Amino acid sequence: MSKPPILRTPSHPLTLSFTTLDVFTSTPYTGNPLALIRIPSTLRSLITQQQKQNIAAEFNLSETIFLHEQLDRSTLIPEWDVEIFTTDAELPFAGHPVIGAAAYVLGRNIDDEDGEGAIEPNMSTRVSADIPYNVHIHSHTIGDLERPIPGLSLLPSIRKAELDAQIVSIVQGMTFLLVRLGSLEELGDVQLVGEDVSFHGVLDEGWRMGFVAKYYFVVLEGEGSYGDSGGVMKIRSRMLEVAMEDPATGSAASALSCYLALCGGDYGRKKFEVTQGVEMGRKSVIGVEVFVGEGLGQGEEGRRRVEGVRISGNAVVVMEGNLRV
Repeated sequence: MSKPPILRTPSHPLTLSFTTLDVFTSTPYTGNPLALIRIPSTLRSLITQQQKQNIAAEFNLSETIFLHEQLDRSTLIPEWDVEIFTTDAELPFAGHPVIGAAAYVLGRNIDDEDGEGAIEPNMSTRVSADIPYNVHIHSHTIGDLERPIPGLSLLPSIRKAELDAQIVSIVQGMTFLLVRLGSLEELGDVQLVGEDVSFHGVLDEGWRMGFVAKYYFVVLEGEGSYGDSGGVMKIRSRMLEVAMEDPATGSAASALSCYLALCGGDYGRKKFEVTQGVEMGRKSVIGVEVFVGEGLGQGEEGRRRVEGVRISGNAVVVMEGNLRV
């Protein structure tokens, strides 16, 4: 027997279930918070993009992900469409929402005919996901901009590193200034400056739209090499932009790992462990694997190309509830 159509009236708004998870951690109240909103197939056409943007703004987290349940429940492999929003825009890709959503789906216990399920409140599932990539190393640095350049550090050593840093996109619309620093002490000295860098003038043609942020990192020497032998390059990082710091940025960690892998001297699988959020009390650990093959371009990076990117991490449920639309 088919269910009656769902009608929405001012006195009976639509209700959606939500879950918040802390991602890239197995400890609640650390890692990077994520709001996940499930949209049943019966409501898919009734929720507008603007309503999703309003919901993301209400949660006020770095990202909110909307999980659209599949229309055809007869398929052997479940399929879920996702959309990712910041507080003010939709993103083409972000790492921690993908890992959080995957952990949520894999951790659900579905046991009734309507497809509803429960998720263990103390769930901590480590998952990995092959992510989209279209790695592009931009031809300019912000040092090529006309002086003065707003939005840079006031500390001379950090400012110099910012001016010389490589700009890398993991996909179109997700771009990062990869600022390598010399020590953890210097990483701790990075501060929010309240101004944005005008990246438009140094991004390559066709790559100027979307999100751009500064990603500071220190390679932890002496803690293992990386390569097919199973070694891991360990990195500490921070992502700061204007007035916010992000506890974990999977897309930035992926861009950085791809760049370092391409700068390496060989091919195959490169493994990275990126720890972020320590300075703000929300330690996050992001695993990245980059698969490097032979390229056709010029220069050191051009002789290699990325053939796959996989990120991994844990996620733990913190809250569950309902919201009205």
